[in-house]
Amino acid sequence: MQNMLADQLANIVLMHADDKLMLGHIQSDWTGLAPILEEDIAASAMAQDDLSHALVLYEFLGERFKLDPDAIAFDRDPCDYRCCDLVTIPDEFDWATSVVKRWLTATFSQLGLHRLATMTEGDLGDRAKRLLDEQTIQVTHLNRWMTRLGRGSIESHDRMQAALDRLSSSAGMMFEPPDATLTEDESFCCGRDELFTEWAKGIGITLDAAGLSATITLPDRSTGGGRRGEHAPHFIDQHAELTEVRHSDPATSW
Repeated sequence: MQNMLADQLANIVLMHADDKLMLGHIQSDWTGLAPILEEDIAASAMAQDDLSHALVLYEFLGERFKLDPDAIAFDRDPCDYRCCDLVTIPDEFDWATSVVKRWLTATFSQLGLHRLATMTEGDLGDRAKRLLDEQTIQVTHLNRWMTRLGRGSIESHDRMQAALDRLSSSAGMMFEPPDATLTEDESFCCGRDELFTEWAKGIGITLDAAGLSATITLPDRSTGGGRRGEHAPHFIDQHAELTEVRHSDPATSW
């Protein structure tokens, strides 16, 4: 496990896989609770997609480092998870917060998978390409909901704007390098600044269409957060819930 955690490419893959593992785990709490049946089904489907995408990436790492994918997913200490701060923020069952968080992370994941799809290490590129179609469907669905709610009633607009105001300060930490030794042109897929610029341009189109606004900045590279294991206190409880079954019965499989 330590060999994997010390590998630069593995940390890049882990940040995307861990984002999806935690997002799928947290968002699955909405099953049966979404405001309309259509979105109840869609939210559950996206949570399942995220969990399956995480598994595909863990399987790549498992083959590369001779590890059980379940062990990678569930047997690491909290400080060894590379999920970003935004993913773990509790939504307190506020639908606007849930939609905005999923939208921000889904658009980032789409760009990340595009870049992983260019990699020639083993079959990583092929795996990422297989995930992109489902990820694109997620982004299209969430873009439509951002616009629909932003341009809906006064209440829906205000709730979406409040969610953006709450989450925007953490959104830039999606771009935190998961390994402090990574350089701008090495393994981080075309550079952090370039990735942020492309992402910000993309979400800006949707924000304009929705009549919403967000101020999101790229933190200094030295700023530490979840990607380097410096998680918020609530992550400890989320991690304990995530790994509860695995720890009660290590033979359990996905």
